[in-house]
Amino acid sequence: MEVISKEYVEKELARYKTPGMGVGVIRNGEVLFAGGFGYKDLETKERIDADTMWAIASCSKSFTGTLLGMLVDDGVLDFDRPIKDYLPDFKMYDAFATAECTLRDMMCHRTGLASYDAVWSDDTIKERSELWRRLQYLKPNLPFRYKAQYNNYMVDMAAHVAEKVTGKSWDDMVNDRIFRPLCMTRSSTLVKYLNESENVCTGYWPGEDGPFKVAHWNSDVSAPAGGINSTINDMLKYLDFHLKRGVLPDGTRLMKEETMRDLHMQNIRYTLWPWRFDEVSPIGGYAMGWYNDNYRGEPMYWHLGEIEGFGTLQCCLPKSQIGIILYNNLQCPDILIQCSVLYTIIDNLLGFEPVDWSERMWSVRDIKGNMHGDWKLDLVGDAEAGHAPCHPLEDYVGTYGEPGHGVLDIELSEGKLYMTWRGFTQEILPLNYDVFRIPEVKMDTLLVNAPIYFHTDVNGQICGFGFKIYDEVDPIEFVRI
Repeated sequence: MEVISKEYVEKELARYKTPGMGVGVIRNGEVLFAGGFGYKDLETKERIDADTMWAIASCSKSFTGTLLGMLVDDGVLDFDRPIKDYLPDFKMYDAFATAECTLRDMMCHRTGLASYDAVWSDDTIKERSELWRRLQYLKPNLPFRYKAQYNNYMVDMAAHVAEKVTGKSWDDMVNDRIFRPLCMTRSSTLVKYLNESENVCTGYWPGEDGPFKVAHWNSDVSAPAGGINSTINDMLKYLDFHLKRGVLPDGTRLMKEETMRDLHMQNIRYTLWPWRFDEVSPIGGYAMGWYNDNYRGEPMYWHLGEIEGFGTLQCCLPKSQIGIILYNNLQCPDILIQCSVLYTIIDNLLGFEPVDWSERMWSVRDIKGNMHGDWKLDLVGDAEAGHAPCHPLEDYVGTYGEPGHGVLDIELSEGKLYMTWRGFTQEILPLNYDVFRIPEVKMDTLLVNAPIYFHTDVNGQICGFGFKIYDEVDPIEFVRI
């Protein structure tokens, strides 16, 4: 039985201009495949193997859920007890959410908060305690528990609850309670291990002339949501642990079975794909660090991950005791190639009628929405530059702040305005009157063409601006300091 053919994967790599792909498959505790295709580095032509280290991105969320489950087993935490009961300083913008929010709400993306990716991805924030402090200033865009809205920020806050209650760092607890017992010897929670270790994959961004190399992004503050590094061999051990409902290969139980089942159980509906295929459920749900749905009637819980330079997919089919891990070293496009390979592997293993998933997924590459988003977002629209600013450019210079999004500086240099914010300096381009734009505001792996609307006070002086950086949230209002 062939798990996946070399020709199939290499054809997909060429089609999606992706340097390399790592593939691991385990069934009933037996590793069926663990290896790579393509290159971990285009310049050196080094090959991928089962011990090559990658950033697993948002697949890290399941580790945070697993750690929380262990603390629930210990009686230290409860998934459904309000955070406020443990930590009186917990505060959200909405009073009802402050009183009722639980770890389950945080882990299932149902707090009423949109992504607020500009905050947690702020390179100037060095402690999760600062994210905890800023949480109270982030306005919800939907009612509490109304709908799932994917949110890295709240997963980080769930991890911080564990830190504040136990007095231990999330990083240490993941190392001590998951990595070491599972013998995940090449897994880590800090970006320094990607920079300092051997046999590490190089990450790439898509470019007009093909992939170009990018540095490993330091997401240590948001590691509970997306900062773990691992390998094929290590992740197969982790997936097998979940398939066995919390039991190690030697029979040692690390988690109660009922708690492990709770982690995988759907808590809220979640629309998955913008396309429709009979074999794939269009609507699934979100558990605690896992999506939950089925493929051709086969139950599965799984997750995608994207971080600068890398894409990951982990999948468990509990009925058939199959675990699959896929890595790409190009984070966009990655969903299409990963689904193509994933579904083909499942078809091969379970003897389903073959489907040409290569052509199927390629045919829907331009359909965006739900979990297949683009890596660029234009919030300016069709507006074209046509009118000069209402004020001399020096009038816009100053320091501005918003309690949830921090402080930024606008400066004038050689006749151009520049904004320094979140560790980046970018040019502000005039659009029309007091409306400007910044072409590429970085949000995680998303680049936003974002408009800025400057405001004046009763004396006609610039006093602040609205900054439209999220499509689902009103402009963020910064005031001059």
